[in-house]
Amino acid sequence: MPDGKRVGWLGKTWIVGVFAYAVLRALIVWPTLGEYGVSPWVFLIIDVGTAWPYAYGQVRVINEARARNWAGMQIWAVIAMLSFIAPYAYIVGAGSGEMPLIAWIVIGALMAL
Repeated sequence: MPDGKRVGWLGKTWIVGVFAYAVLRALIVWPTLGEYGVSPWVFLIIDVGTAWPYAYGQVRVINEARARNWAGMQIWAVIAMLSFIAPYAYIVGAGSGEMPLIAWIVIGALMAL
């Protein structure tokens, strides 16, 4: 794995897990934030659409670090970070001032975790 491109079974499992989590999260958003201007369909498309680059980016960051390819690691870290932020950015933009404080706390906690 000198080039950092190999994903392996653990990486593939991680990617599938992140994708499943994205679908689950969209199902949670549907009844809870739909009434505050957050479209569950748009969130689902963004969340599921960014699940693969997020998870694959995480795997590549680890592999690039193991291969000591720091430039490659930085590129994949940016891809993973943007993919992670995209669904939350949509919630913040769509739900802006309408969401209750507890929604903001839960979103912040999810991002921090």
